[in-house]
Amino acid sequence: MPKRDKHIKQYKLKNGEVRYMFHAYLGKDPVTEQPIQITKRKFATYNEAKEVYDELIAKGVKGYIKPKQHTVDEVYKVWFEAYKETVKQSTANKTAINYKVHIKPWFGNDYIDQIDTAKFQSWVNSLYKNLVKYKEVINRFSQIYDYGAALRYCQKIYNPVNAVIIPRKTKRRRRNIQKNFYTLDQLKQFLKVAEKQNYRSYTYFLLLATSGIRKSEALALTWSDIDWEAKTVSITKTLALGIDNKLIVQTPKSLTSNRPIPLTEHMISVLKEYRKQQKIICPIIFHGISNNYVNLSKPDRWLQAIYNADKSLKKITIHGFRHTYATLNKNQERTDVEAVMGHNSIEMTEHYTHATQEGMENIRSYMNSLNI
Repeated sequence: MPKRDKHIKQYKLKNGEVRYMFHAYLGKDPVTEQPIQITKRKFATYNEAKEVYDELIAKGVKGYIKPKQHTVDEVYKVWFEAYKETVKQSTANKTAINYKVHIKPWFGNDYIDQIDTAKFQSWVNSLYKNLVKYKEVINRFSQIYDYGAALRYCQKIYNPVNAVIIPRKTKRRRRNIQKNFYTLDQLKQFLKVAEKQNYRSYTYFLLLATSGIRKSEALALTWSDIDWEAKTVSITKTLALGIDNKLIVQTPKSLTSNRPIPLTEHMISVLKEYRKQQKIICPIIFHGISNNYVNLSKPDRWLQAIYNADKSLKKITIHGFRHTYATLNKNQERTDVEAVMGHNSIEMTEHYTHATQEGMENIRSYMNSLNI
């Protein structure tokens, strides 16, 4: 009687029937150099199991059929479900948009363990040429790939991000902010036109220019944020786009973004007049027709309407009003100004904690002297 192959094992099912199985080593994957081992069972006879085992051993790695491969899009969907619970909704929404626009068209249907290095380098080069924050998108791809590796869909050491050349950021890629602000005279000219055009938009842009707050911080303000006696506005929230571009209110950009801001005498009087003009008292300062928060794109339409009213006005972006505030206060104590603006840094966090009322009053006094 011929000697039986030790790799063929006999076992019993729950009903007592005998079956055969084997565990075979086929060699190393020529690409990943990882060992390929395979287990097969449920053979009715020893000879049936032996025949399949010998055939697999003879073919080796070439005869091996990989388990179901997974596309980048499949891995992304699983990764994103976990990722979105670890960040703000606005961050998750931005990530989803970046994936849909910059990653999926290139790699969505590619198997994650078969990313072509040359194609990946072309993608990186394209991002660099067309996107300012290109490294942010590349890092997201790397996170998705590493997650796929954790699920054993690909090998972590072969992450394509590590196999290509990532271009360095250069100063030429930075937005030219030198022209994106108003001088005092230009601001006064703009506000004069804005006041005649629409009092709500006038109030909004006057607030941006005299407080340095961000566009979305201003849109999230409620009347309860105004301290009429102290003449300050408290920044405790911001308007943002959550999952599926749903408008949400969330905490500000950073720890230092939670801050009280001094308001000028004129700003206080304008806010009071604006409140009187509202036919329905709504808790939201810059509310829409339905007394809800307005879309984040609304201020852009307000700004364009003002520019349409006077073609001679210099055009800046909405963020340019924040630059305008910083420029107007360029001779003030830098740390006081940055604390008011909510700049995010260790130095600002420490300064903000110990900011003096005197510093705030100095800024208020200076802004009052500009008569805007």
